[in-house]
Amino acid sequence: MLDSLKTLNCEIIVVNDNSTDNTQTLLKNYPDVISVTLAEEPTDGWTGKTRACWNGYLNAKGNLLLFLDADVEFGKEALQSITAEYIKQGGLISVWPYQRLKKWYEHLIMPFHLIAIASMSNEFLWGKTNGAYGPVMLTSKQDYEKVGGHRAVKDCITEDLAIGRLYSKKKIPVTNYLSDGIIKFQMYPENLKQLFEGITKNVSAGALQIGILKLLAIFLWFTGGYTSFLKFNYKIENLILYALYVIQFYVITRRTGDFSILDSLLYPFYFIFFLFCFIFSVIKKFLFKNVVWKG
Repeated sequence: MLDSLKTLNCEIIVVNDNSTDNTQTLLKNYPDVISVTLAEEPTDGWTGKTRACWNGYLNAKGNLLLFLDADVEFGKEALQSITAEYIKQGGLISVWPYQRLKKWYEHLIMPFHLIAIASMSNEFLWGKTNGAYGPVMLTSKQDYEKVGGHRAVKDCITEDLAIGRLYSKKKIPVTNYLSDGIIKFQMYPENLKQLFEGITKNVSAGALQIGILKLLAIFLWFTGGYTSFLKFNYKIENLILYALYVIQFYVITRRTGDFSILDSLLYPFYFIFFLFCFIFSVIKKFLFKNVVWKG
């Protein structure tokens, strides 16, 4: 990420939150970057990311705050574009980055992308916004302080949804965009286990925060998708239903990542995997009351 930011005329702060990936060593190659080191584990109800973001804010001098996940890559026009949208819209601007898919298992993330877009993107959204996209968030320090910042959502697993809701509650506008390729990330580059933990960490908690009507609409949308292959018997109506879902998934996902028409054709397998993740997530959250993420 730092290589894509180092040419920008802005203050760059890296919060090294007790990491095990040689962050501090890598930062020696970026002398202009401000390093904030958190050596201890989170306490007093904080989760790792909320504490890291809050400490980044505490060390920031500027009037605008841009929160970025460590795996986000900025294109040449990205900062200019997102700042221009902030000037027009104000409030909180968030962006869902374009997903780079380098390994076979990463394509399994497709249903999660569909839900994130359907429930949050202003391009597809009906009704009010119920959150924000955590990987890229731009806001003024004044508005951030007005809602209490990440300290106000310090114990939230899906902190991006929670902080977006805080902005809406305070009548501060929230606008969510798709990046259309100018901002990219690779969410789960390590292995299938990381992807599985990432989805199960977010999906059940996130479902509770997007609102009943949106949750119902997405449920009905996905139910149609499951119906198209669970009752598949080569009847013309099921073939048509399957084809319609393939087309709409392809139109949407080709804007959100390195998904191909083959991914859309294989969506029944992805949906089965997603259903398994969702059930596992519900069990972990409501029965065992904990989730595991990066230890």
